[in-house]
Amino acid sequence: MKRLISLVSITLVFIVTSQAQYVGDAIRYSQNFPTLTARSMSMGGAFTSLGGDLSSAYLNPAGLGLYRKSEFVFSPGLGYNKTNATYQGREGEDFKYQFIMSNTGYVGTYNSSRDKGLVSASYAIAYNRLNNFNNMTYMRGDNNQTSLVDNFMTGIDGVDPEYLDAFTSRLAFDAYIIDTVPGSAFEYQTPVLLPVDQRRKIDTRGGTGEYSFSFGLNFSNVWYVGMGLGIYQLRYEQTMTHTEYDIAASEYDNFHYTEKLDVEGSGVSFKMGTMVRLFNVVRIGASLHLPTYYRIDENYMNSMYSEFDNGFIPSDDNGRIYAEGSFKYKLQTPLKLLGGASVQIGKIGLFAVDVEYVDYSGMRLRERDEYVDFDGDNQEIKDAYRSVLNIKAGGELRFDNLSVRVGGGYYPSPFSSWELNKDASYGEITAGLGYRTNHFFFDFGLSTLLHKEKYYLYSAYDFNNPSEMVDHISDLNQHKFRFIASMGFRF
Repeated sequence: MKRLISLVSITLVFIVTSQAQYVGDAIRYSQNFPTLTARSMSMGGAFTSLGGDLSSAYLNPAGLGLYRKSEFVFSPGLGYNKTNATYQGREGEDFKYQFIMSNTGYVGTYNSSRDKGLVSASYAIAYNRLNNFNNMTYMRGDNNQTSLVDNFMTGIDGVDPEYLDAFTSRLAFDAYIIDTVPGSAFEYQTPVLLPVDQRRKIDTRGGTGEYSFSFGLNFSNVWYVGMGLGIYQLRYEQTMTHTEYDIAASEYDNFHYTEKLDVEGSGVSFKMGTMVRLFNVVRIGASLHLPTYYRIDENYMNSMYSEFDNGFIPSDDNGRIYAEGSFKYKLQTPLKLLGGASVQIGKIGLFAVDVEYVDYSGMRLRERDEYVDFDGDNQEIKDAYRSVLNIKAGGELRFDNLSVRVGGGYYPSPFSSWELNKDASYGEITAGLGYRTNHFFFDFGLSTLLHKEKYYLYSAYDFNNPSEMVDHISDLNQHKFRFIASMGFRF
């Protein structure tokens, strides 16, 4: 019979080896889809060679050199994320709305009243939203091959319950979802019989923002240079709840397994850029974004709750059995190189194209305060990720004070060709309207970000073929809509 073990909170303050989770965290915090101003977003973000917009503070500080007046900008917005999931042949759907403070800031400008040499200088103090993690995903399907408990039981035979993984198999043991075989030396069994009705819900919140301090210089209305310092704030919360309901008339009724992750981080980065007016109607630009160096603190808690047909509910005073811990580490995001060209078509409009080179295999994890061996994780990053060339384009047509804008972008998958998500690219379609006078402007922008990926739930040995390991994967189809309105005052 199962030995009764006290149900206690287990806090892990020291980790000897890192977990594969951090390889996935690295790409989450490194791949950005900024909204910035409504004008720049509605033109696909292709502003490396345009400038004269607060988005330059993030994209290419040299673009600040095109300002001839001081300006204050405020860009609130709304986001809507919808995810369709297919798991075990069954469809699931969920969505989430969120408020977005896309960007806000002030540009101060000095004019020298000269046409040669230093014509003007501008500085910007701004906040830019680089990522929104708010999303809700729901998966459901009947599984006659495995249960999540089969994953927890892999490789635990012969292990004393005191030494089971505190965050998985020990939780299941204390919730009576795993039990010892009577008369055995730590061999395990489960009351969970197949098939089971599996449901998984993932609720994510937070985002990444940059506080930007930048300046740009204008030389002879031909050459523009700029530099900027970015202070980054990272916030990410995830709650994953995996539930299994009995549909095989076993002695248990259901269990709920929950993983909670709470992440805070701060980082710093430096960028520099240049723009050149080749002809009266053509400009080219380039910008270098050095890696962002993050210091990250995370807290995590796993819990389990179970119910049995006889009314038995094993739990502690809080209603759940749980284990918790914390961890600190450093993350270096990859270097980025942006290049672009634009054509000014008189007073009618303009067209711009940008390319962005990012080598995601250059991400690095490093220890902080305590020794952790990240060598394996960093090697996995080199193997799992690759360099990509993102492409963005946009155009603007002007009708006196009114403007119509369209754009888009393509962001190839950062995963290597042998990875599960090698085809997980992003496509973006954008559009917008604008109204401008000498002292005021109002812009509205819409972005639709389309993405498909495969979500890995777990692996376990197939009940019908015990020698075969089965990977359980859900196909996700995501639509992210961003609506941004920018209001600006020039003086």
